[in-house]
Amino acid sequence: MKRRVSCVLTLVLVMVVLSIFPVSAFVLPEGFVYVTDVIETAQLDMRYYGDYNFVGRRIPGYEAPVAILTEEAAAALKVAADILAEQGYYIKIFDAYRPQRAVDSFVSWAKDLEDQKMKDLFYPDVDKSKLFELGYIAEKSGHSRGSTVDLTLVEIATGREVDMGSGFDFFGPISHHGTDLITPEQEANRNILRDAMVAAGFNIYPEEWWHYTLKNEPYPNEYFDFEVNVDEAGRTSAMDEVVRRAIEQARRTMNENLGGPFGAAIIDPEGNLVCVASNSVLGDNDPTAHAEVNVIRLACQILGTYDLSGYTIYATGYPCPMCLSAIIWANIKEVAYGCRPEDAEEIGFRDDFIYRFIEGGRQDISVLSITEYGREQCLELFKEYSELGKVIY
Repeated sequence: MKRRVSCVLTLVLVMVVLSIFPVSAFVLPEGFVYVTDVIETAQLDMRYYGDYNFVGRRIPGYEAPVAILTEEAAAALKVAADILAEQGYYIKIFDAYRPQRAVDSFVSWAKDLEDQKMKDLFYPDVDKSKLFELGYIAEKSGHSRGSTVDLTLVEIATGREVDMGSGFDFFGPISHHGTDLITPEQEANRNILRDAMVAAGFNIYPEEWWHYTLKNEPYPNEYFDFEVNVDEAGRTSAMDEVVRRAIEQARRTMNENLGGPFGAAIIDPEGNLVCVASNSVLGDNDPTAHAEVNVIRLACQILGTYDLSGYTIYATGYPCPMCLSAIIWANIKEVAYGCRPEDAEEIGFRDDFIYRFIEGGRQDISVLSITEYGREQCLELFKEYSELGKVIY
């Protein structure tokens, strides 16, 4: 039975890669690079590829969840990323190069005063009719010149975004540099990002703490319109990046004697990496702290939900029975994995006996003795829950 499931999951891995990277004839223009090819630790949350943005839908021109910059901007950004890594932070990018067609779609959206779908989340205190006047929407964007980037910080130790006081693309004074609407800690966090970016050669944008433009940009007067997409090599690069990040996280905690060589990652429906985690059984003295369980817990905390429907999980090793159960309980339908069960067995990790125990009707008491006791009392508890009309998950 396990061999059959392994074949299915291998097929799923192929499907995951193809769904994230559809076949295209796209060729990245000369002078531009994928940011993750230059900065391996950069995290991506490409908001305009998905529907969690101020418009509420995918923006024209975004055909893949990748970040593209000019070679010069990417090189400077790596300088900033290296500075920040020394302080315990990775960068997370929300947007980089933006096609002119995307800017045009923003302009059209801003003129449609009836479309207020995302107002409560992104511009609750701003009259949409004033977006042009206030400078939030314009017919030209520095992003289209290829040397502007929107980003935030992520703590390396926890994988959590740093609290900046307002979210990306929130329209309002609270997002301005120097605002008095945030706490001293939030201001300090913004300044960590600002100082690194300025030191690397970027200019700030006073109205948006996340927005930086390279001072000496190579195309100061050119506005490009090629789509944000992946070329032939890039069709597998993002999945390769997920694998690399999961392995990197596992290797780090493994070398710190916190757990075994197991890492995992959660990928959202748009193909963005949500988070990574690793096995921490030894460090936490918790036999259930497997990489898959840890990454599910972290993703649910980040996303504020217990339901990961539509998400994909990647694991460096085939999930054990406990982790497969956790994955199913999380409503995840797609799993991709690296090493096979026999690979783990070769280095001393075995879960075949658990599968045999389950397949054998849970009768082998040498593995586990299971006894029913106190059913009537427990049924009362179950009945109480049912009568309360609580959520079934």
